[in-house]
Amino acid sequence: MTSEVPDRVRRLASAVRAPRGLTSEGLRERFGDLEQVEPAPGQVWRARWDEVSRLVLLLSAEERWWRVAPVSIEPTGEDERSLVLEGTRTVFGVEVTVWAGLTRSIPTGTLSCVIDEWDQDVPAWCRDTVIGREAPPPPGTRRGQPIADLWATGSPTRGTLADELEVLAEAPLVPTVATSTVDLRAAAKTVGLRAVVETLDVAQPEAMAILSRKQRVTVAQAKALGSLFNLPAEDIAAASGSLPVDLAVELEQPRWRRTWRRLARQLGGTEVMARLTAGFGTLGMAYRQTGTSTPDWRARLGQWLSMQPDLESGPPDE
Repeated sequence: MTSEVPDRVRRLASAVRAPRGLTSEGLRERFGDLEQVEPAPGQVWRARWDEVSRLVLLLSAEERWWRVAPVSIEPTGEDERSLVLEGTRTVFGVEVTVWAGLTRSIPTGTLSCVIDEWDQDVPAWCRDTVIGREAPPPPGTRRGQPIADLWATGSPTRGTLADELEVLAEAPLVPTVATSTVDLRAAAKTVGLRAVVETLDVAQPEAMAILSRKQRVTVAQAKALGSLFNLPAEDIAAASGSLPVDLAVELEQPRWRRTWRRLARQLGGTEVMARLTAGFGTLGMAYRQTGTSTPDWRARLGQWLSMQPDLESGPPDE
């Protein structure tokens, strides 16, 4: 699990007093099984998508999103709408800046690993600042000073942080039938049904079932149709079937991030495709089983994953 901790945090762990709190062992001592931690206001998480990895403070939940403020360390940087915490208030042991003026909503699916947990007076101050309510800095903190030089070497700038949050905010949600944007029938008309049948290497009735959203595609079929239609394979997979919203919400929980990355490597695809593959596989299994009208998607998902060969014994997460 060490790989879940950003390099800059690990460097701090080796340089400050009481570094154990930032190591894998220290994180487990404080939070228990890291893959079972439920996001909550006041926690500091590593948010990650594409090439961006950013520490963020969780402020409030918004359905499938979290309202967050970026956190910076080594060096902190600051502006007039930020809060600077003394080292004694965090596990980092050095000053840490929370940029309340850059608050943004990001998908829950971008949260990767919990790093720290702060008293509720810090997220409360940030929420007040966002709505323009003046509040005194909590004990052990101070209001940030205006940035004198936006281009100071080595100092995080508002522009850099805002750009990183933009990438995180645009990370895709697990699509449901209400959010699917691809019309497979219309796409097929541009190339002809015969080309679709040949590309999928299936009988015409099966190809028509896929185009009619009555049959979900495999990963290989999604890639093939994506190349044929010049569309992302993830969009093809999403359009070929639909996922219940509560299953989509479960697929986006941080507890599954390492699993999706392992599955993506196994499939030779992306994390988005891995989530869809697991979601459709779990949904198909649920259709074949009896039980309550509201499935326990967490348990069903775990059951489907337990049936996947070599997934748990694959290479360690990167």
